Amino acid sequence: MSYDVIVIGGGFAGVTAAREAARGGAKTILVEARDRLGGRTWTHRWNDTDIELGGGWVHWHQPHVWSEITRAGLAVELGEDAQVSGWFVGDERRSGTLPERDAIAERGWNQFVDGVADALPLPHDPLFASDLLARFDGQTIAERMDELELDDEERDVLAAELESLAHGRLDDAGAVSVLRWHALSGGSLALTQQTGGRITFREGTQSLVQAIASGAEFETRLSTPVAAVSQHGGGIEVHTRAGETLGAKLLVVAVPLNALGGIEFDPPLSEGKQEAIELGQASRGIKIFIHARGERVFQNAIKPGHAFGYLDTEILYPDGTQLLIGFGPDAENCDATDLASVQRQLDEILPGYEALAATAHDWLADEVSRGTWAIHRPGWYTKHHAEMQRPEGAVIFAGSDFANGWAGFMDGAIESGLRAGATALHKLV
Repeated sequence: MSYDVIVIGGGFAGVTAAREAARGGAKTILVEARDRLGGRTWTHRWNDTDIELGGGWVHWHQPHVWSEITRAGLAVELGEDAQVSGWFVGDERRSGTLPERDAIAERGWNQFVDGVADALPLPHDPLFASDLLARFDGQTIAERMDELELDDEERDVLAAELESLAHGRLDDAGAVSVLRWHALSGGSLALTQQTGGRITFREGTQSLVQAIASGAEFETRLSTPVAAVSQHGGGIEVHTRAGETLGAKLLVVAVPLNALGGIEFDPPLSEGKQEAIELGQASRGIKIFIHARGERVFQNAIKPGHAFGYLDTEILYPDGTQLLIGFGPDAENCDATDLASVQRQLDEILPGYEALAATAHDWLADEVSRGTWAIHRPGWYTKHHAEMQRPEGAVIFAGSDFANGWAGFMDGAIESGLRAGATALHKLV
């Protein structure tokens, strides 16, 4: 059977692109390797609680996702502020209020983002002032930090904040990831923290995925991993691992950057795209959920270099226990299945709490993601961003990793999906 448009990938970008193509009258099929839609978002039931194993936070400063929330009539919730805050200077643990710790973080943060107003004057057009952005684009987060005048406390607090944002190693992640998030949020640390960690869906991210998917009629095939793509004679053939071949006039590839290498393209992609795929993006972290018993207060603790060095209370349960969410820079350093190890690591950052259970999804080991949210390495915007957005014949690339604005967020995925859908319809005319 032949289609007008095939979409590979059922995350927010792929689902949005498929909806847009189908709404425009194109005969469309979406194929997804997983047994569910949602990509790097995943509403999952655990410990009698709906948790988000992947991305979960949204904000009204994110225009594309907020428009879709409004369209679907979905409700959101605002998370609680921590009542107790902890931070480390070397091995010394300090505690106080969250505003006290944020004041320390802000001193380093404001130095880090100095110059962003000139380098990213239009945050949704990252290449608008590319000549000014280039200096920052050549730096890792660690290299940018080395330029700052910070005392030990300011450096350790800032490092912990940035590790949670980068979800990867500071000597690998690009500094522009921080500047971009700051500029898109509205130019302050407080707003950057809010856009990335306060507002959630009342019915989970899956509620918005399903709302977008139901916005038009297109065929969906789950559990259908793609092995190869052929482009010859003006048409497209998609070859699944099961041996099936699907034909179409156009193809939208909405696959994370780090997973693109798992698909063979014939003819090969441009040299520039191959270099971008080889570079990949730097996120490799863990998002761990811990059911814990201890003092019944909302906690927030940070520690640089820790296995889950940003730890926050999400829910206080009626029985006095709580749900903690931790973010660490390297999934290989945190094994949620080893509760004894989780307990030792919990003792290092939040003493006095007992880990009753823990869970996480290893996005780094997941072959169709190979990482978490998009944190580009140095040189991405200077060398690769525009090339990855450029269609290659009848192949259009989409995904949160390639967004102009909120790369790494649901908003960026939807933005990219909207663009891919419009491009496909234009090409079909």
